[in-house]
Amino acid sequence: MTMADLPEPQRHVGNLIRRAQQLHLATWARVADPDITSTQYSILAVLERLGEASQRELGDEVDLDRSTIADLVRRMEKSGLIARQRAASDARRNVVTLTAHGAAEHARLAPRVVEVQRELTGHLGSAESAALFRGLWAMLERPGSSEPRAR
Repeated sequence: MTMADLPEPQRHVGNLIRRAQQLHLATWARVADPDITSTQYSILAVLERLGEASQRELGDEVDLDRSTIADLVRRMEKSGLIARQRAASDARRNVVTLTAHGAAEHARLAPRVVEVQRELTGHLGSAESAALFRGLWAMLERPGSSEPRAR
C-alpha cells in the first residue's frame, strides 16, 4: 500500500503524527504513569542529568516556550517533584532542582519509559524502528524549526 492508495486524511503525515501522539499518551498513562506526563518526565530526566537548570535552560532542553515551561515548573513544584529558588547570582533567574521525591519518581519511571517505547515500536523490525527515529529526527531538524538536541 502507498500513501496515494489511502483516503484523506489517512494519507497525510500530520494526521499520522496526531494519531501516533494519541497512542503515545494512552500508552504512557497505562504503562508509565497516569499523573506524571511524559513532558514532566523529560524535565525530571534533564534535572537528573544536569543537577540544576534555569527555567530557560529547561525550556531549551525540552523545546518548550517560556510560558509553558513556567506553568509546568509551577505544577511540578506544587506536586513536590522539583524545587525552585532564585539564583544567588541573578535575582531574575529561577534555578530548578530535583527534590528527593522527584529523583525517586525519575528512578521509578525510567524503566517504564523503556517499556512505553517497547510497546510503541516493538512490533516494528529494528530497521523500521531505526528509520522511524531517523525520519522524525530529520523532520524536526529542518531549517527554521527547533532542533532536537542530542545530549
